[in-house]
Amino acid sequence: MHDRAFQDGSPERRTTVTFDLDVLLTVLPAPGGDLPLVFLDDPRRTPAPEAGAGGEPVTALLAACLQTGLELVTDAHDLLVPPAPGWQVWLDRQGTLTVRGPRDPPARPFCRVERLGAPPGWAAAAFRLGHVVLFAGCIDIADDAMTPDVRLTSAAAGGLLAVGAIGYRPG
Repeated sequence: MHDRAFQDGSPERRTTVTFDLDVLLTVLPAPGGDLPLVFLDDPRRTPAPEAGAGGEPVTALLAACLQTGLELVTDAHDLLVPPAPGWQVWLDRQGTLTVRGPRDPPARPFCRVERLGAPPGWAAAAFRLGHVVLFAGCIDIADDAMTPDVRLTSAAAGGLLAVGAIGYRPG
């Protein structure tokens, strides 16, 4: 479970939204070596607080990601993965994955998941590159029948996917 505080445009008013995250680490085979990926999924599509008149409805997870430097993906086939300054991820030896956004206080990271299994080569690829690619949104990672590319294409087509290359620190 993860709590996010959203700014509604005025610093004195905050709304807190609680949502569950599913997290998946995977690698994408690439010509230069495996690319480590992190998927953050809000399977319940928790609505964000009202964005105001004229705002598009988005999920709480997507809103939190877009407000802190990840980019919206609208076409997974023409995917560009921009750097996301201030975002960082690390995986310690006990399997605890921590993702921190640029506005997260030290005691409250964006998410922390204990005993998360990383596929073989994930940590080595992240160390070699110094970053991972983070996808966040409504990715349906619990659906075992869907391949990662189908998940990402579907989420992007629905306007429910954010992406960024975020720094990796070994734990």
